[in-house]
Amino acid sequence: MLKAVLFDLDQTLIDWDDVEPWEDYQFRRFEAVLDLVHAEMHPAENIEPGRMFAVFIEQSARLWRECVATMRSPHVVTMMQETLKECGVPEEHLNIDAVMNVYTSQLPHGQRIYPDVRDVLGELRDHGLELGIITNAAHPMLYRDRELEAVGIMDLFPRCRISAADVGYLKPHRAIFDHALRELSLDPAEAVFVGDSLTTDVEGSQGIGMYGVWLDRVQDEAQVITNDVIPDGTINSLYQLLPLLDQWYPGWRGG
Repeated sequence: MLKAVLFDLDQTLIDWDDVEPWEDYQFRRFEAVLDLVHAEMHPAENIEPGRMFAVFIEQSARLWRECVATMRSPHVVTMMQETLKECGVPEEHLNIDAVMNVYTSQLPHGQRIYPDVRDVLGELRDHGLELGIITNAAHPMLYRDRELEAVGIMDLFPRCRISAADVGYLKPHRAIFDHALRELSLDPAEAVFVGDSLTTDVEGSQGIGMYGVWLDRVQDEAQVITNDVIPDGTINSLYQLLPLLDQWYPGWRGG
């Protein structure tokens, strides 16, 4: 019996294609952070946004490299702490909670949901299904929830919103999928996972016994060529998910 559909977040539900350039977005965030740092945290010298950007990118790249072998998730708080330390902010004056609140309050310009998201997820919910998010973000959901609120889908996920940063492991590691199923008190056969990555989303969910659906919005031949993962279903739009559910779970629309 189908009880839940779980989703990847970025490029599955949230469309980043028309978001402002990443460097512009990060500079806005760092400028806001540095206003706070210079006012309250006594750095050894004035820190320019460009300097902070360069150090942060270096720290981020290092932490993401380290996770490749272990599938342990990097964490944005660690990135920020190491960045500010290297930029000369004394540890005893660093209020990381205040820094992260300012940093994550700056939302990306141009972020939006795909046109099919509200319709399809609303229909799934109306038929009594639980909905959930599992994202490989280095940001805890405490911060990513602000994006969900901004794009208007926070209400669709009252119980299950999980970031790799919260669990400590990245998809396709089974720990993050197990965590979601425990939150919803479900067995793998009672849930379907939908995402845009054959490796992290499909292979990971199939590995614990869920149906894994590949959402190929952009006809990504490169993933097919470089991957031997075979999804249980391939769709180009979330609207195509509903017939798959009819096939796998006849009668699911009856609740």
